[in-house]
Amino acid sequence: MESFGFDFIDDLASRCRESLPLEETLTDAGPYRALTRADGDASAGWIRRWSTPDSALIDRMIHIRLQADPVDTQLFFLFGRSPTAMPHFHAQVVQFAPDACVYNADFMARLDPVEHPDYFAQLFAPLSKPYWRAINDPQNKCAMAPANPAIAAYLTPWSIGVGQPTDRAELDRVTPQIHAFLDHYLGLARSLDYPIEDADAQSARDRAHLDSFFSDRLDRRAWNGVYGLIGEAAGKNLKDVLKTPLS
Repeated sequence: MESFGFDFIDDLASRCRESLPLEETLTDAGPYRALTRADGDASAGWIRRWSTPDSALIDRMIHIRLQADPVDTQLFFLFGRSPTAMPHFHAQVVQFAPDACVYNADFMARLDPVEHPDYFAQLFAPLSKPYWRAINDPQNKCAMAPANPAIAAYLTPWSIGVGQPTDRAELDRVTPQIHAFLDHYLGLARSLDYPIEDADAQSARDRAHLDSFFSDRLDRRAWNGVYGLIGEAAGKNLKDVLKTPLS
């Protein structure tokens, strides 16, 4: 089965490598971490991780691929440095048939919109045009409400994604809008200058945010699937890779 989901996420990672000072962490065997099936030695995918210089607003980029035939899951994150206001970027494609998938792409805000309306105006207002283009296309299922509002609460109202299965054609239609999201994010990574009064408190908020976002309770079915594929210990280690800043 051709993995158009992998191609889509791999292209996002390539765009980031062209724009940011990213260095991949490699082992003798290749990616940062190979994943194997809990019921044997067969490959279940991998974790790729990139770091940045200490001066960058981005702390790490991560691409996780989980393969449980026929399902091919791609998780992609750019994490802003923990003491800063730099948002996180998240994209995901779960492909489960030659022409069927679910997907989403969004930012994760680092500050409260009531206390910092100027932050939201600066960072998220530019997302409105690509967001409306995506959800106003009647062919797209992303116009529907999110499948899990509990997860959506940790993202932003600008999320482009589907809760019901859709096809490759929709992912192709929204690709320019998701690229616009990413281009805006990469621009922020080069230029954002938003003051944080208490860096320690900001880092603590980030830890709490990511602990909640990656908790089992938020999407128990998905995490149980991960544990069933690679084992609970490896699954929790995967979470730690996502949650733990490199600097």
